[in-house]
Amino acid sequence: MTDWSKSLYTFGYLLTDDPGQATERLAFLNEWKSKFVNGYTLFVHNEQKFYICEKSDRTFLLVGHAYNPFSMERDENDILKHLSDFAYGSERYRDYFDQLTGVFFFAVIDKDTISATCDCAGMLGANYAVINGNKCFSAYSQMIAEIYGLTEDPYITKLKRSKLFHWYGWYLPGDLTPYQEVKRIVPNTETVIRKKASVNRFYPRKKYSEVGDESYEEQVKNICTIMNNNLRIAAEKWKSPAISLTGGTDSKTTLACAKGVQERFSYFSYVSLPREENDALAAKQICEALGLEHRIFTVDPDPSAYEEYEEVSALINRHYSYLGKANANDVCKRIVLKEQFDYDVEVKSWVSEVARASRYRRYGKKKFPDKIRPRMLTSMYKLFAFDRGNALRTDKKFNEYLEKTGLRQAIDDFGYPWTEFFVWEIVFGGWGGLALTGEHMLTNEITVPYNNRALLEMMLRTPLEKRMHDDLHKDMIRLMDDRIEKLGIHVVNGNETKQREMLERIYYNINNLLPW
Repeated sequence: MTDWSKSLYTFGYLLTDDPGQATERLAFLNEWKSKFVNGYTLFVHNEQKFYICEKSDRTFLLVGHAYNPFSMERDENDILKHLSDFAYGSERYRDYFDQLTGVFFFAVIDKDTISATCDCAGMLGANYAVINGNKCFSAYSQMIAEIYGLTEDPYITKLKRSKLFHWYGWYLPGDLTPYQEVKRIVPNTETVIRKKASVNRFYPRKKYSEVGDESYEEQVKNICTIMNNNLRIAAEKWKSPAISLTGGTDSKTTLACAKGVQERFSYFSYVSLPREENDALAAKQICEALGLEHRIFTVDPDPSAYEEYEEVSALINRHYSYLGKANANDVCKRIVLKEQFDYDVEVKSWVSEVARASRYRRYGKKKFPDKIRPRMLTSMYKLFAFDRGNALRTDKKFNEYLEKTGLRQAIDDFGYPWTEFFVWEIVFGGWGGLALTGEHMLTNEITVPYNNRALLEMMLRTPLEKRMHDDLHKDMIRLMDDRIEKLGIHVVNGNETKQREMLERIYYNINNLLPW
């Protein structure tokens, strides 16, 4: 039977200048890997990796994994060396950093200053705090809370009591965690701490424009090249990589973009609920048509079938900082996969939705207002139809996020579609990092080929009309492996019913008009 105690804060890390307090409160840190790094102590879960590069008085640190599909570099030490060769913070430095794919935490320590950021969409959790003058960073906000005995923010307590809080997933508005003292590092920004913390936005940096019809085909080719390079690197970087597949758009595009190395990957799906069966069978049918082996993990969703169910459920709830109770089928899924998953990395097709104009489709819009209002973000975040107090409080939190992270100014200056940044920084940065780090990586390491800022930039500059109707992804499939397109197999998300779509549109439009 699995020893689940070793999965506590799995693939996590803690970077702190207060190691004594940390080890006193969390004895298990003494069993983690540790290293003194330029005035800080780095603790790393035994399944996690880290890399350090010293240059003059500056230290470059990366926890997790990274690779560059533009230069085809796949060694993290080479990547850190490359970054250290640029003038820190220069345009060339930022451009190179934007080219990185991976699931990682990144920090630069320079004398009395530390600057830290997350991977493109925050797939590895990244949280920070300055408490009693002590600085710390962790994949888990709960870990910091336990070190310093923090109590839950009253606003979060009220938010959790909202009837429909879990409707769109366990995540919080802006850069919030359940603890006032701890904040989340938002994608596209870096947290800079001297004596106090401040936030610096480094993306976007250029005026937004869509490629014209005459350049679109070339843009699709370039996007496919980068995706293909990501998958070629993954096929070399890990000994036994596997792609998780459904019959949906994102994973079919990933499969197509693995052209030339498809045989290097294994393919799998899982069934823990009836609605997942169609996805799994569609994925199997696609793989069989391409001559690829496909495995289905069948999960009994009954908790009583698993002796360790309560232990694993409590573990996930702790990783989520007690924002809610884990779904029974998800807990069962982790138990089964932990025992049966025999690949060393899962290639997951998350983050692709950033470029799919999903909020235009969800709310039936061809255009959103150019200016962001906090209420628009609140309306996308949760349903507060009968909870106007939480709606107003959440408006304030989103207003703070827009100001603190510089997103409002960036949209005004550069003209990007702001709805994509909501999906990017709030949905994936907030929910995705929690889910991937605290739940999915209980089973195995995960890499995300779409999790690349320069790649997303290329995708976002394709015409909105094509992104709204998934023409971009369809054209990628057509270009890379038209056998998949010709099969005509497509499964729609089981949650995307017409009734739900209509109710969400009505709510969004009405909620934006209410003054309270």
